[in-house]
Amino acid sequence: MDSSIKALAAEARQMRAAVQMVVDVAAALIFRDGRLLITRRNAGAHLGGLWEFPGGKREPGETFRSCLKRELREELGIEIATLRLVATVRHDYPDKKVRLKFYLCRLLKNEPRPLECAA
Repeated sequence: MDSSIKALAAEARQMRAAVQMVVDVAAALIFRDGRLLITRRNAGAHLGGLWEFPGGKREPGETFRSCLKRELREELGIEIATLRLVATVRHDYPDKKVRLKFYLCRLLKNEPRPLECAA
């Protein structure tokens, strides 16, 4: 009986891993005057108060570049040009996998202001 339970538990772990959610995130690296733009999460948000690169989750059917442009418009009220992909980082958590793509960007229009973030 004990080996049957272990086998079922192992099979359940494999099934969870197979259907594990993948969250795609695009992040911007925007340098100006020797400084890198970062934002602070709202106090009530997940990981509230922590600093992060501006960007966000990619929606179904959206490219990483279009996601980044949309997120920065929504969060900071700015228009950007995505210049090139700099890095892809993957984090595996027990309940999900997160794939972050970092893009070097250039500010085209407007000054950043915290519309959907604390700072």
